[in-house]
Amino acid sequence: MITRQFFKNNVIIRISIQNCSVRLRHKLTEKTNEKDLKLASDVTNYLENSAEYCNVKDKLPNFLLRKYKTPESMYLINKQTAKHIATTVSKHINDASTVIEVNPGLGFLSEELLHQLNNHIYMYETSNHFSSHLSSLLGKHPGRVTYKVADFFGMWKLAFKDKIDNGIRIQELLGSLSTNDSSRTVKIIGSMPGLTFIKHLLNNIIFHTTNNQLGRPDLFITMPGNHYQFLTDNQIQFNKHKSVPALFQLFFDYKVLTTVPKVHFLPWTFPPSSKKSSVLDECNLYLVNITQKKELPCPSEYLPLLWYFFKPHMFSKSTRVIPMLEQWIPGCGVWLITGQDPPDTNKKIAPGKDDAELPHMTIFTEFGDLNLKQKITVFKKFVSWPEFEQCPFKVTMENNLPKFVLDLDGEDKDNIGTHIDDIEHSDAEVET
Repeated sequence: MITRQFFKNNVIIRISIQNCSVRLRHKLTEKTNEKDLKLASDVTNYLENSAEYCNVKDKLPNFLLRKYKTPESMYLINKQTAKHIATTVSKHINDASTVIEVNPGLGFLSEELLHQLNNHIYMYETSNHFSSHLSSLLGKHPGRVTYKVADFFGMWKLAFKDKIDNGIRIQELLGSLSTNDSSRTVKIIGSMPGLTFIKHLLNNIIFHTTNNQLGRPDLFITMPGNHYQFLTDNQIQFNKHKSVPALFQLFFDYKVLTTVPKVHFLPWTFPPSSKKSSVLDECNLYLVNITQKKELPCPSEYLPLLWYFFKPHMFSKSTRVIPMLEQWIPGCGVWLITGQDPPDTNKKIAPGKDDAELPHMTIFTEFGDLNLKQKITVFKKFVSWPEFEQCPFKVTMENNLPKFVLDLDGEDKDNIGTHIDDIEHSDAEVET
């Protein structure tokens, strides 16, 4: 028994050391081989054969001249597109707005924003490579820019680390931007090749994983069209069930402001192999406005229950509503069939006049027969019934909370790198 336990521990230790070694070796290779990176010929040809980029190519780091499947950051390199974006965004910003620009890079969009707006701009740049360009920008506009080298869109990692050791990384990241006013609207401008930051905002709303030191985000984001279509796909109500788009549509207002040429942003990406994209999506990115709603679909203490209710394993489009709910509260189907509510219904959470009316319900009604707002009505009825407090739904939800919500200790704290990877890929849904 002792030998077996020792062998088990020995394996764990060896695996941990190997993982650390691989990560460290990756970082060292990234730093030492920057000049030796194989560049994408179509990218370099495009820059070399375009007169507008004759003074740009030599200012770019080699890692932006490669092609990626899923890049971590995205940079604007075209001055005309920068002007177009600034003109579009400035219509939605007043002089009192708090403005953040993420990954300004060479500062083309920054220059236009400073020219068209009177606001102080807080800039967060992930790469040290652009420090000289941005320092020059600070000199041209004294007192109007606060600049910090930091991964703003990666703040979810800092939030998790703060939870582990009660740190103040988020507060240090935000600096003078940190606020206790949760109603303050913050204008965030940048380019976002992935959806990790959106998922962070969703998780922060649902689980209150960090103090709301930022305020209410109002995003002006350039993103790939397939990502925007994934988030806003109304067909989630009919041909598939995915929790990220459902929760996104419940928590945020959104609209496309304009489209911009994809080739004006680096790095370029490989075309998706498993999806038929339109010519528009192949050639353009969407500039979208995403704003957190002032009114959420239910009180904050019920949001984790809503999250679990919308998890894909709870129901699919063909799942019958009443049989599924009766697994948790036997006999509750009569209230849906009759359209009445039982005595002692919790009026705080029960559907009100602003909630969607349900169609005539039978034991054959499927979730695919309901639109998103009607699903919220079903959820509110379910959690408002007096039997809900004694049913196992809440306990089951608590037993299935993600790692970043739980209080970790011991070995869990030692595996923080693994947990961060789990958070980044916490939802297996495909954004296609």
